[in-house]
Amino acid sequence: MTEYSNPLNILVAGIYWSGSGAVVDYLKGHPDCFVPRGEFTDFKRSGRIGSMLEAPTAQRAKWLARGMWLETRLGKLPAAQLKAAKGKAQSSLPLKEQVGHHRLKLEYLGKYRRHLGNNGSHTDATIWNQWLQAVGLAQAAGKPAIVWNQPIWVGKHEHIWPAVFQPYKLIVVHRDPVDQFAEVVRQGKIGKRKSDPAFNDDEKDDIAYVLTGIRAKIKSLRALADQLGREQILLISFERFVKDHGSEAQRLCDFLSLPESQTPSAPFDPSISILNIGIGQTEAIQTMLAPYQNLVDELYQLRHQLDSLQ
Repeated sequence: MTEYSNPLNILVAGIYWSGSGAVVDYLKGHPDCFVPRGEFTDFKRSGRIGSMLEAPTAQRAKWLARGMWLETRLGKLPAAQLKAAKGKAQSSLPLKEQVGHHRLKLEYLGKYRRHLGNNGSHTDATIWNQWLQAVGLAQAAGKPAIVWNQPIWVGKHEHIWPAVFQPYKLIVVHRDPVDQFAEVVRQGKIGKRKSDPAFNDDEKDDIAYVLTGIRAKIKSLRALADQLGREQILLISFERFVKDHGSEAQRLCDFLSLPESQTPSAPFDPSISILNIGIGQTEAIQTMLAPYQNLVDELYQLRHQLDSLQ
């Protein structure tokens, strides 16, 4: 097997229960891709790397870096070491539970803090790009690509994350808005607030909270597509990826410069995913959405604009 010095970072993001898991499952079955377990949150979560790089002052970045170092050294690393002591195989765990991942994070947090101590710019993403490449080399086992599940928020850190994840390709999955809302209901998320900044916590109506959040995500996705261009971002319709999987899988692999291929044990099954199409056409969902028809119509118009970009 050829060893790759810097695996391609494949970023797979959704816009809130939009079906991105189908693309992640497909890439799990691709022989040229390694997919770590779980979502990757070290960059996007509040107080993490994106927050440091976008901090209003260097002093604030120093404070955030110190907080992340303490959280990792005193909390997450000991918890991971305890699991390892109980015989948990590291490769079977999500990154956030692996000893090696936390040690590597501490190493680069130390480098970043020294960089700040030497009056280096807190917005310089070089150290964090080196860290991500080191994580990729440690995890990808010589494969040409590593897949990060939900590593960024569409609509946040747009001018920061590309420098951290380089070399990268971004895939964003979108979905029929009514089915998307129905999935939120099915997952029991109505009434629950999100840390995603696209969702407005001042909105007290739980249904409007979800719908306006989805609207903000779609608008941000359109702007991001214009910013990055077709060489760096691929928009995938969940319905087409499931219904016309052969041609959509080929389009995906062409974008990634990988051959279209699946291992015998590949987890993605279009015949199962297709059952998630049309789930919003029930009487219960239609009744919930009836007072919001103008907003629903707007979501369909915005999604049609996304389709024109593909």
